[in-house]
Amino acid sequence: MQPFVPVGIGPEGWPRHPGEREREREPEESQWKSDRLDDGLSRRPPPRSSPNSLTMSLSSSPSSGTLSRRPSLRGPGAEALKRPPREWRTDFSMKGPGLLGSLLSHSRSKSFGANEIPHPKVTLNPYIRYSPSKPPLYYDLRRSANTLRFRALNHPLTTWDLTRFACEPPLPHMRLYHAQLPWYIDVETENPAGVTLYDLFYAIQNCMMTAIQFSDFYNIEMDSKLRDQIGAAWAERCISAEERAKGVLRVDYLMGKCVMEGIQKGRDGLWEIKTRKSD
Repeated sequence: MQPFVPVGIGPEGWPRHPGEREREREPEESQWKSDRLDDGLSRRPPPRSSPNSLTMSLSSSPSSGTLSRRPSLRGPGAEALKRPPREWRTDFSMKGPGLLGSLLSHSRSKSFGANEIPHPKVTLNPYIRYSPSKPPLYYDLRRSANTLRFRALNHPLTTWDLTRFACEPPLPHMRLYHAQLPWYIDVETENPAGVTLYDLFYAIQNCMMTAIQFSDFYNIEMDSKLRDQIGAAWAERCISAEERAKGVLRVDYLMGKCVMEGIQKGRDGLWEIKTRKSD
């Protein structure tokens, strides 16, 4: 089964018109607002996903089984020759870093503002500090936030546990990345003291549950093999028609490496999310 990108699927099993998709762009309510994990923390609306740059209409016909466009556009083949969206990391490549990736990575370190300078003395909270021999946490990024478990805790997770700071000394914001994700995850907080574990996992989940755009699936970085792998991850994740109707999500770009085991310090003041294959 091939995923439809990014228009979603209607009740009849075929893509919706983009006009219908427009009303559904906000990620659904975060699991961090569930009764189990939110019993007093301030409620914040999930961040808006980036505006859809599509201006053409997409339609499909059950008889043809393919997406069609207006006659003035040439279809996914032409889209595949375009550059990745601006929302993608400038140092990211689905085909490996190579020379270009090294050059972009070098330029990235010069592009950060004063608030994004490295913090060499910052130490991550032991609850999230990655260790390959003893991962500090388990969190299936495809599923509910209630799958989160910390090795150091011998009791069910509570909101009190999530009020701890993500690092010491606390930071006003953090920027996360994953080797297989072309998007940064920017963690903001309303706490003047700094980012908490709640803020961090809230931002991670909202990123993972964001639907991708058409330009994320068809650009010069994406070939048919990668699209097939992402489609396979989408098919494995979706266990109901309701989930399939939401289309491909950013978490599907992890292609099965979706169990989060911790965070480690990266370069240029960034923080890297470490995951493994699901069981």
